[in-house]
Amino acid sequence: MASIVKNLIEYVGIVDPEQLPEQMTSFKQLTVQENLTIPSAKPDIEQIVRVMAEAVITSTKIIETPIGKSKEGQILTGRKIIIEGMLNQKIEYVADEPTQSVHAAHFKVPFSTFIVLPEDFEDGTVVTIIPYIEDIYVKQVTKRDIFKNVTLLLDAIY
Repeated sequence: MASIVKNLIEYVGIVDPEQLPEQMTSFKQLTVQENLTIPSAKPDIEQIVRVMAEAVITSTKIIETPIGKSKEGQILTGRKIIIEGMLNQKIEYVADEPTQSVHAAHFKVPFSTFIVLPEDFEDGTVVTIIPYIEDIYVKQVTKRDIFKNVTLLLDAIY
């Protein structure tokens, strides 16, 4: 995992481009947008200094779907895998107080999506989902509120 600094904020958990698979046949790209509030027990934010994130797949389930192609070009092959996961995150910040101590707030944010499986997918085939965090964006909105967006790439290996 890479550590990247943008606008004086360190982002930890972003995949190194060399670690991405070269060929993918079944995958999904998605963004998880969040409005986060610092817990009331913590002091206000003066400056965010670090964001750490990890994507964890918590469950998968293969379901049957119709077969068809929509007018928009979306193709359904008869099978898709439903993916549920969790973004485990830690935001470190300098407190807006005279001591300027560093504090951390932890957040767990669920996500759910699907990947269409190929037409020749055989029942009983084991599918493993590998999550990659491609990018993290964070913006302090108020002294207690943060907007955060995580760009994920989910690769289905079978």
